[in-house]
Amino acid sequence: MNDPDKTPPPLQGPGQGRGASRLGRPSAETLPTPFHDPDLEYVRKAGGVLMLGSIRLRLPRIFGFCGGVRNALRMLQNAIDGNSGQHRIWLLGEIIHNDTVNRFFRDQGVSILPEDAVESILELAAPGDLLVVPAFGLPAGLDRRLRARFGRRCRFLDTTCGYVRRVWTFVGRAAAAGRTVVIHGKPDHPETCATVSRALGERNSVVIVPDLPRADRLEAVLSGSAPLAIYPAELVRHPDFLDPRRLALASQTTMLCSETEAVAAKLRAAVTRNGGDLLPANTVCRATEQRQQAARELCSSGCDLCLVVGGLSSSNTNQLHRLARSYCPAYFIRNAVAIEHDRLRHYRPDLDREVTDTGWLPASVREIGLLSGASCPPADVGGVIRKLRDMCGEMRP
Repeated sequence: MNDPDKTPPPLQGPGQGRGASRLGRPSAETLPTPFHDPDLEYVRKAGGVLMLGSIRLRLPRIFGFCGGVRNALRMLQNAIDGNSGQHRIWLLGEIIHNDTVNRFFRDQGVSILPEDAVESILELAAPGDLLVVPAFGLPAGLDRRLRARFGRRCRFLDTTCGYVRRVWTFVGRAAAAGRTVVIHGKPDHPETCATVSRALGERNSVVIVPDLPRADRLEAVLSGSAPLAIYPAELVRHPDFLDPRRLALASQTTMLCSETEAVAAKLRAAVTRNGGDLLPANTVCRATEQRQQAARELCSSGCDLCLVVGGLSSSNTNQLHRLARSYCPAYFIRNAVAIEHDRLRHYRPDLDREVTDTGWLPASVREIGLLSGASCPPADVGGVIRKLRDMCGEMRP
């Protein structure tokens, strides 16, 4: 149950003590902060296994905030603590994709701009304000405009993840060399948008591959067995410069690693048939890879069902849900509020909405796996543990 990421001291909200309920019913004084949960720590120290009556609850050996998330949250909290209150703090999009975390910072006075309206900061910011770049980064053009306009009048805090910056460096060099850059990622995700902006040069093409079916289409195009017209035009930038013999492949850092490998294999086969080469990025996010592997180990070891906790728009949490449901029934929930005894409100990615199911916990269930995304705060996981305790009775290691 050891997380290989170096763990800094937990963040604390103003006036909030850590408390320690140790799986008892916490009082108002011992309710956990978003960034520290005593019950979750208790489970972690117990080896990630607890009994809920006759049901066994298991957590993966690696879970929780990754180093990039913790760094971004610590930087923002330090900025809030050091702010005189005379100037506004603007978050240019959500710091990470989790409602609990963003609400926590909003409650401390941070103004969070919607991701589709970040450019409005050009009209909103006043001298002395603090502009915070979220962990996903910003598109290169917008970043340059902001610094050109506010560089001397506003303060900047850049919390962009180091792994994301590594991807930017790779795609920037590939673009400078005239390679067609293929990005395995979600087209509208802020990280992908920021990466595309750095992968597109004056004389190269960029292609976004969201999933394996689109990878199949691109493979056919690169092999010459199908025209470019079969590939969605909105996923191709500078199509006239697409070079099927000189490709570079990068991935959004939170995608399913096994799927990125499958995309690479398809494209490499096509490029090789053309006598060309595929340059893959050595930028796999180690935290993402380790958490996915730990989740795979857990789900493949005999779970009867799995609960996946995290923000509904969180890419890394969505990928964990995809992985889990390939082994057993898996439910994607925001937090403990989703659980109401015989009812469960969960997110259906295929429908892009939440639904409510009854009878989600049949009497035959003997083992539940509990997964959480790298952007899911400990308090949300701890809340699920406490709700399951209330439902299932006595809890013990």
